[in-house]
Formats: sequence, structure tokens, C-alpha cells
Amino acid sequence: MNGVIKSFSNLKLAIFLLLAIAFFSSIGSIIEQDKPIEFYKTTYTTSVFGIPFWFFLTLFSFNQIYTSGWFFLLLVLFGTCLLSCTFSRQLPVLKFARRYYFYKYFSQFNKFTDKIQIKKINKTQLCYKFINENYSVCQNKIGFYCHKGLIGRIGPVIVHLSIICILLGSIVGATKGFNGQELIPKSEVFHIQNIIKVGNFAQIPQQTFRINDFWINFNKTGIIHQFYSDISILSGDGKEIQRKTISVNNPFRYQKVTLYQTDWSIIGLRLKVKNATSILQLPVLKISNTLKKVWISWFPIKIINSQIQTNGIIIVLNNVYGKIDLYNENAQFIKSLSLGQTLVFNNFFDMKFIDNLLSTGLQIKSDPGLKIIYIGFATLIISSFVSYISFSEIWFLESSKKSIFGGKTNRDKIQFTNEINKIKKSFSNR
Repeated sequence: MNGVIKSFSNLKLAIFLLLAIAFFSSIGSIIEQDKPIEFYKTTYTTSVFGIPFWFFLTLFSFNQIYTSGWFFLLLVLFGTCLLSCTFSRQLPVLKFARRYYFYKYFSQFNKFTDKIQIKKINKTQLCYKFINENYSVCQNKIGFYCHKGLIGRIGPVIVHLSIICILLGSIVGATKGFNGQELIPKSEVFHIQNIIKVGNFAQIPQQTFRINDFWINFNKTGIIHQFYSDISILSGDGKEIQRKTISVNNPFRYQKVTLYQTDWSIIGLRLKVKNATSILQLPVLKISNTLKKVWISWFPIKIINSQIQTNGIIIVLNNVYGKIDLYNENAQFIKSLSLGQTLVFNNFFDMKFIDNLLSTGLQIKSDPGLKIIYIGFATLIISSFVSYISFSEIWFLESSKKSIFGGKTNRDKIQFTNEINKIKKSFSNR
């Protein structure tokens, strides 16, 4: 068992695994992840040895790197290396650093570059000097041993445990988390159905949600400033459990599920036609490009007069706050209107546009490993600073003819040398 632990504590193996994880993570940032198989068939059409490149991507799970079994194996092996190094090397070093041990021979000081030899010195005063420099001192009859910065020895141990915590949280999130997207009209009740990514051990909660309202705020120039969704969580009998208004960067967290405001759309147009007994609702189709969103619809009606002849009207919605462009079936422009205005043809037909039917775009996410990752990163930051604290040791030995003290440190050797020289000067000036 000890041989296995030592083999995994090999530094070269740990570095190799870390580079492999970094390499495949960079590949995952280049190749689109978790897309439908048709996407890869149409995107990666280049052939390698007569075989389409997309086949290799799906064969080796390069289209799902972060949730593939071999990537989890790399994470587990790297975590095992860190854990083995912690138990086989760092904890024994920490245990050894806590021991008080004294020098008995002056020859033991030959290995130190920072040492001071004095013919005669008051040991009690020297101890007091080191105590003022925040050293812990332990004495015996012929000398003493002191140290400071022992917490710096704990830092590397916590660093390894923090990284293991981050790796564990990543695995838990990938295997037990899920990610879904929903586009819901306001006042509608819905369940989580459109799952786009799910872990092998994930459980989708059958919670009931309701969109009470959805609205958009504009700035002075007419550009969208923010959009909001008023969401309620309902019990099995329809009673409201919790309610919150969310917006972009202001999600709704309930138990293990988080709802993010991500998008919006127009799904329909409400209008009133002359002599009609009820209000009509027309579905709209979204057409978007990199510049703006446009929605179109079609209202079938035969109109023949001196100005226009058409079997229907093409309705184009350019924005959410009510601008409407009308065209005939030959794409010839008729008129521009706003919500609330009426389109009239020779006083025998009119059509009033009432309002748009809006829907809110939500991202529903569950990541059970997120808290574990946060704890890991928090302790990693703290332990990284702790690791830079120097661990210093000083020994003192005296005889009837001479006295000598010296020591060593693992970091900030210049500061350590200055401390030794400062103490020497304090006695030489007397």
C-alpha cells in the first residue's frame, strides 16, 4: 500500500496529469460541446483516412469532454496524486517541524550560512530578543531551539486539499447537475421540460412554476435597459410557496434550482377586427440576425380597391414597444403603425392592433457541486497566502569558551539574515 501511495506522489506524474487536463480543457473550449450530432456532421466534414472528422469527435467524446468518463478519470488520478503527496510527504514534514530538538555539537552549525559566534552572551537576554521577534523558544541546559511561521508549513497541505475539493465539486456538478431552457408566455404555468444538459445521476425536480408577469424597461434612447419576470413557485395544490421578480444578473434560487433571466421574445399579436365578436391572436415567427430581432405574421383577408389589391397582409414587428410595418402579399409597403392604432380601408374594413404577447426566456440550472467548488476556491486563496509565510528555525549552543547561534528559513532569506544581524548588533553595542 505504501508503494502505491509513493508512486502516485511522484511530481512528474502530477505535472503530466495537470498538463493533460489543461490540454483537453483547451480542446473543449475550441470544439463546441453538447451540440446535436447533426451539428457535428455538418460542421466537421473533413475526412481523415477516409473517415469524417466528426466521427472521431463523437467516438472519443470530444463533443462532451467535461462529462466524459476518461476526463473524470484524469481528475480522479490528479486528485489521488495530490492526496498521496499530502499524506506521504507534506504531513510528515509538518509533523517533524512541530518537534523541538536541540543541537549538542558546534559542528552542527557548519551547515548554516546565517550564524553568529560570540565569546560571551547572556542566554536569557538572547531568548528575550527572539521572543520579541515572535519566535517560540524552548530551552535546555546548554542551549535553546526557537522557531516561527509554523503556519506556513500548513499552507501547502491546505492548497492540495483545496484543489481536491475543487475537483470533487466539478465531478459532482457534472454528474448530478442539469441545465434547461424554457420560453414561457406570461401568466402561464410550467414545469421543467426542455433539458439541454443533464448528468448521469441527476434528478429533475417536478416543481411547478408560474410566470405572473413580464415587462421590459427602456432607456431614453429607446434601447432595452433591463427585462424582468415575476415568478411564483407553486405547491402541488396550486398554492404559492415563494415569489420573486428576477432580472439579468438577479436570479431566483429555490432549494437546489436556480432560475436565470436570459432572453425574451414576442410569440403573438392581439388585434381587433371590425364587426368581429372577439379579439384575435395571431402567431408570429421570429427572424433574427446579428443586428436586431424581427417578428413577422400573416393576416389573410381579400382587399380590392384603387390603392391596394391583396389576399392578405404581412405584419412585421420591428421592436417590442409597438412599431408595426404592413406589407401586401407582394412585399409592397402599405403603412407603418403603432400599437393602439387602427388600419382602415375605405371605411369598410378596419383592424386595430391592441398589444404584443410576450414570453420570457429562462435558464433553469442545478449544480450541486457549486458550493463545494466555492469552498475549495476560498480555502485555496487563503492557503496560497499562508504558504508564503516563512518558516524559520534558530538554534543556540554555549560552552565555557564560546557561544554560537544560527539557523535557516525556507523563504525570505534576506529578511532572516537581517534578523540575525540585528540581534548580533544589539549585543555588540553593549
